[in-house]
Amino acid sequence: MKYPVKTYARVLYNDSEFFQQHFMIPSDELSVLSKRTEWILAAPFEWCHIPGGAVTLIDASDYGGTPGGSYHVADFAIAKYLITNSHYQNFLDHSNGFSNIEWWDYSPEAILWRRDHRKPKPTAFAGMNLPRTRISWFDGVAFCNWLSSELGELRVRLPTEQEWQRAAIGDSGWSYPWGNEIDGSRANFANNIGKVSPVGSFPAGQSPFDVMDMVGNLWEWNLTKWGTNDTTLDGYAYRNYRGGAWNVSNPEYLRATDRGVGHSPRGQLNDAGLRIVLQLS
Repeated sequence: MKYPVKTYARVLYNDSEFFQQHFMIPSDELSVLSKRTEWILAAPFEWCHIPGGAVTLIDASDYGGTPGGSYHVADFAIAKYLITNSHYQNFLDHSNGFSNIEWWDYSPEAILWRRDHRKPKPTAFAGMNLPRTRISWFDGVAFCNWLSSELGELRVRLPTEQEWQRAAIGDSGWSYPWGNEIDGSRANFANNIGKVSPVGSFPAGQSPFDVMDMVGNLWEWNLTKWGTNDTTLDGYAYRNYRGGAWNVSNPEYLRATDRGVGHSPRGQLNDAGLRIVLQLS
């Protein structure tokens, strides 16, 4: 699908050959892009650079997942924070946002979903800096398509399962983004708060790459189809989600390496949301 390029994006980026000359975005340019994305969505927003490297997925074949194994991921950038109510509201309110069915024109199933869901489901928890809930996987991909267009055809998307895990623990080998012991002062889980918490509320729980809330708060949709390594956008196959949520108590399910189970892309859940990535190559 070809996204319309906005005039302001041409002026800001094309005139300086901002992206045409780079397959990789240097850190100073990523900082500029963070500010630009924040201007489109709302504060707080920041892109965190994740260097490419190895990822080892545990065996999940006993409950319908893949056998796991070792993978290599290329450099990418990931949002420091979950997508908030404020971020998503700008998509809903934008004249070329939620009202434009084109953003769902990536699969027949997504188009059908959008035609059957003409109004977004309200979030479960109101508050500007609270992470947005009740976003289906279909709507999450549409949000990424819209933001890609607003940024001038950069590719924003959901993370693959491997990218998500790399952003959470890198090469540390830890169970959690901060170490090997679960810690209630570093994340929102086990109904300790009774609902989602504002993004960035647990800075001591950030990942080795400074990414916040990768354990607890909300489950996070992945691009990858459950039980496969397929990241194509068609069909109704369950999609992976990772990280646990505010209402998850079992420490095993909160591990950054835990592969849990997938969920229907139709799901609009009180304990699942979005974190987005920026493809750098």
